[in-house]
Amino acid sequence: MSSALTRRESRPPRGDGLRRWVALAAVLTVAGIAPVALAGSASAADVALPTAGLKYVAIGDSYSSGLGIGTVNPDVPSDCGQSLDNFPHQLAANLGLDLTDVTCSGAQAENLTTVPQPVNGSTVPVQTAALDASTDVVTITVGGNGLKFTTVAAACAAATANGPLVGPGLGALTSCQQIPGIAALPSRIPLLGQVIGATYAAVRAAAPNAKIFVLGYPSIAPDAADLPAGGSCFSPVTQPGGFPFTDADTPFLHTIEQTLDDTVQTQAEAAGFTYVPTFAESRGHSACAPAAESYVNGVFVDFTVPTSPVIDEKSLHPNANGVGFMAQLAETAVAKAFPVVAPQPTATPTPTVTPEPSVSPVAPDPSTTAAAPVPAADAGNGSSALAATGVFAPMLIAVGVFAFLAVLAGAGMMVARRRLQRG
Repeated sequence: MSSALTRRESRPPRGDGLRRWVALAAVLTVAGIAPVALAGSASAADVALPTAGLKYVAIGDSYSSGLGIGTVNPDVPSDCGQSLDNFPHQLAANLGLDLTDVTCSGAQAENLTTVPQPVNGSTVPVQTAALDASTDVVTITVGGNGLKFTTVAAACAAATANGPLVGPGLGALTSCQQIPGIAALPSRIPLLGQVIGATYAAVRAAAPNAKIFVLGYPSIAPDAADLPAGGSCFSPVTQPGGFPFTDADTPFLHTIEQTLDDTVQTQAEAAGFTYVPTFAESRGHSACAPAAESYVNGVFVDFTVPTSPVIDEKSLHPNANGVGFMAQLAETAVAKAFPVVAPQPTATPTPTVTPEPSVSPVAPDPSTTAAAPVPAADAGNGSSALAATGVFAPMLIAVGVFAFLAVLAGAGMMVARRRLQRG
């Protein structure tokens, strides 16, 4: 018999080793050892949205109500201009919040806290009446109506980039900064800041347990860095959605809004609220930007009565892109305040080991030479010494089966070797 044949026949048949390991894995699985690695693993599907079902109240002015955007809420007085597509509704839908929306166009600080707001020939309650100790989330925009910014914009409308103004009785002026009341606006903002601060204090008192988010106002007039080529944003007042402000008044309007936004931020942070910045973030998306890129409407004017033009209320308010922009920033801020907490993995319980009772040594009886019988407590469940070390029955079974298979393999090899020697 050739040595090559001897080597071939003494080698275990192909697949025997695999079958042995499969058998061992099956024994271990039955014994409960293999599944330990999978115990307590958490699936992503088990992670719930932490904001789902939280009580959310939206308060504020037309920048929250979504004036002129989408579908008007039929359950709210029409003068409030509250849209079902405003940023509070988008925020609630995206985060699963339980929304109460009391926002209303034209609301001033006092309408949020102490003075019911006149709308549709009646009044609506102060907005903080919707808050209570169970409120979880609040969003606010307030302050712009304190400056009557829409009225300011109407007074500043001009015929050309260099004037004159087109408002009734203003034809002799080339800039709205020549109007004393408008020129004094920057000096009024600090006092408005105190009013805003008092409003925030009232909101906190009405919703003591809520996380409160204050949104700024998007950029309406651009700064010098964002002027179009040629350095002028001007478009005539007769152009729907135009920007009819002189080159001198455009930076003035930008500065007023920036000062207001800084004041809102200062008061929000002083109150311990989360400020959601929108002004600098929308700098390149002002009413001067191309329509596809702008977050704010231009000016729409009704010239039905030439001597008394009426500016449409949606003028200089967020358009659909702007509302989506505000919703996105608010969503990011609220989600950050309520982070997802992954469920803790369930720990595999450790087998309880009952220690053997200690027995005081007793001197053997000289008259007795027979071995002591095995205690009944130890019969049938293995050595108590092994149990005390934490070695449990399934592991013993696995080790025993593995050893048994190894012995069988060795015996088979010996029998094969002897047959070869005889042959």
